[in-house]
Amino acid sequence: MSEFDLPPQEVRRLGHLAADLVAGHREELLPRPVFGKVGTKAALFDEPLPEEGMAVEPLLAFVREHVLPYPFGNSHPRFFGFINATADPLGTIADYLASAMNSNCWGGDHAAVHVEERALRWLAEIVGLPKTAEGILTSGGSMANFTALAAARRAVAPTIREEGPRHGPPLVAYASEEVHNCVDKAVDLLGLGTRQLRKIPTDERFRVRVELLKEAVAEDRKAGLVPAIVVGNAGTVNTGAIDPLEELADFCKKESLWFHVDGAYGAMARISPALSPLFSGLERADSVAADPHKWLYVPYEAGAALVREGGRLKDAFSKPAAYLVQDPESPLQGPVLFNERGPELSRGFKALKVWMGLKRHGRRGYAAAVERDVRLARFLAEEVDRHEDFERLSEPVLSIVNFRYRPRGRGLPEGELDVLNRRIANRLVGSGSFLLAPTLIKGRASLRVCVVNFRTTEDDLRLLLKEAAAAGRELRAE
Repeated sequence: MSEFDLPPQEVRRLGHLAADLVAGHREELLPRPVFGKVGTKAALFDEPLPEEGMAVEPLLAFVREHVLPYPFGNSHPRFFGFINATADPLGTIADYLASAMNSNCWGGDHAAVHVEERALRWLAEIVGLPKTAEGILTSGGSMANFTALAAARRAVAPTIREEGPRHGPPLVAYASEEVHNCVDKAVDLLGLGTRQLRKIPTDERFRVRVELLKEAVAEDRKAGLVPAIVVGNAGTVNTGAIDPLEELADFCKKESLWFHVDGAYGAMARISPALSPLFSGLERADSVAADPHKWLYVPYEAGAALVREGGRLKDAFSKPAAYLVQDPESPLQGPVLFNERGPELSRGFKALKVWMGLKRHGRRGYAAAVERDVRLARFLAEEVDRHEDFERLSEPVLSIVNFRYRPRGRGLPEGELDVLNRRIANRLVGSGSFLLAPTLIKGRASLRVCVVNFRTTEDDLRLLLKEAAAAGRELRAE
């Protein structure tokens, strides 16, 4: 027997060993630093390619001692940086099962394809798209936005695949100044050019100013350019702001523009009846990017590109090949050719964890979890408002809170406060107690907290303010 082809009893034994490692990792979550900085221990990984293999037991022991204790940290309840959710343990099991099947999900009549198609229909239902919608699972929001915008490009310029982007006047895309940088990358890679991405200023709530968008479109038409795509935000990464999606949908319909919504952070929150009104107009989008690995808490990676009108993705990506199944009578023929819905041919079985999560928790379970995260953010905002040494920089919409340390009565200049707040964040991360990712709000350094973690409690947030204030006092004294 090959060393790769293990007997069932050995597979079972290794599975038990791995499960023990996972359980131990979870058991030691709280005592460990939030962010597992490797530092000088990186030398442990600096070795030549092994000529001979090693036994599994010492290999797993190395992983237990030198890999698992040094995570990025987003499973920890005091990880508040970026929008990195903690993973549902059920999703960990789903990933193990999916990798055991090792399905290639480009197409075919096998279970993984049917699971993905059903999961996508559920995701489209969550964001309010009609039954005609189609989609594909991606690695995350960046590829979801890229995939959807590729469909948009093909829709607004039907000959662009054959003739290239320089045939005719330049296409122009529009988004708020708060849009995620993956949209910049997408217009670059799709050949539209970043100069043709108009960044529209936002209002005091960090939402795109529709009147300025209208002016920009009118000016571009007058200049002989082709306004083509509008990108709305359903939860920005900086503040969680949601653009006036209903107004954007009305404007795009009137002007015959493709309306895309980046909902990588917020779109899945529409699963909550209480939060759904915040996203009014999302259901009218031509395409939506969403991330189940955020507010459905599935393990990385799982993004989704959803398009309102069936056939749009195929129109953008289809490229038949002789080595793929062409015979309509072939037993391999399945319900969907996912290789015709995106840039990839080989694709892993991402869908199982999404499908299993929705089957296990249902709409109500996820709605309750998302609503809890939002309540925790509002709790933190109220605590900040009550604390004399902090000021809040934005009104929380979803589960992001922006605030800064400003010691009462000290009259520190803005530049000094910016440096101080960045150093507070670095001190908290360096101590292992919390992970924050500072950002800029209207040019001011902000301590930004994002709660997408079913393990976080009010006590964690109280302690955050206590330790941030203590770090601020210490840094000023130094």
